Amino acid sequence: MPACLPPPPKNVQNWALVKTSVGKRVGRQWGKDGVGGGCRNHFPFLAACGQPPISLNRIVKGQDTVPGEFPWQISLQLNKRHVCGGSLISDEWVITAAHCFYQDLSQYQVLLGVTQLSNPGPQACCLGVKQVIVNPTYAGQTSSGDIALVQLSRRVQYSDLILPICLPDASVKFPPGKVCWVTGWGNLLDLPSPQTLQKLQVPIIDSRTCGELYRTNMGDGLTPRIIKEDMICAGFAEGLKDACKGDSGGPMVCLIGHSWVLAGIVSWGEGCAIKNRPGVYSRLTYYQNWIHRYIPDIQFVKEQNSHGVRELRDWRQYTKVQKSPVDHSPSHGFSLMASRLVFIVCLLIAM
Repeated sequence: MPACLPPPPKNVQNWALVKTSVGKRVGRQWGKDGVGGGCRNHFPFLAACGQPPISLNRIVKGQDTVPGEFPWQISLQLNKRHVCGGSLISDEWVITAAHCFYQDLSQYQVLLGVTQLSNPGPQACCLGVKQVIVNPTYAGQTSSGDIALVQLSRRVQYSDLILPICLPDASVKFPPGKVCWVTGWGNLLDLPSPQTLQKLQVPIIDSRTCGELYRTNMGDGLTPRIIKEDMICAGFAEGLKDACKGDSGGPMVCLIGHSWVLAGIVSWGEGCAIKNRPGVYSRLTYYQNWIHRYIPDIQFVKEQNSHGVRELRDWRQYTKVQKSPVDHSPSHGFSLMASRLVFIVCLLIAM
């Protein structure tokens, strides 16, 4: 069985078809480190972080993603089973949650370039783990420091299905109400074959409101959850939609300028999609210095200044409205009318 694939589904016949399809394209090399079509590209691929080859599809019904929509998403596998999500941030580094690691590193592998876990496709890439760097402040579930850097066993080749996500500069703000995307495979027991990567839009919730929600309807004697400065909340007060088990370590990405950046890492919550219990994520902007210490050459994306954003917006509006060189804008018409009135007043005074 391929080392980066989950156990076969109960429908053995379908699994045989999947194996046959994969085997034709990838051959016997599956099961070894650094194999799969996505690991063996022989052509240069110029890539910019946070810019998938296709636009995020917001029209298709349901929450299935399509290949190339979230090319930074990885599956962290333990003993051939998906346990956590994660994000590719360079050609040899992945970032995920610290609580995903509780076994010997030799048992972990990273699967890249995959949308459907039970049908990875010819561009999938399976790599081992060279080292894991867990943030030193991590002290267990719901604590600070739930973030880890994973160095891959070898550098990965970028493709249209394998691209890094941008990391935000510490100065970038994610205001309440900003809508972002969280992705993951969740609980595979509830995800029918071919186990397609799921996506969900979630609004950012400010830390104060998030803390108040977690203090709502608390049981007697329970210690209130504290939303610390290295955490960011997102989701819905009414519940119904949320990240869940199996999504841990996965990305919450937001659009900043023209690039998607990693705003948060799925960390913890009470239950799944429960009322007054939004998702809590590790806040990436808090960890810029820590990440840079181990990956010195990594770049962080800064937010465009208001002047630049305004110029871009005005330019787009101009190109959209203008159909001829003649200016028909309201401000232009008003200035002409004002000039004529001043001229008439001057004539009346002169008389």
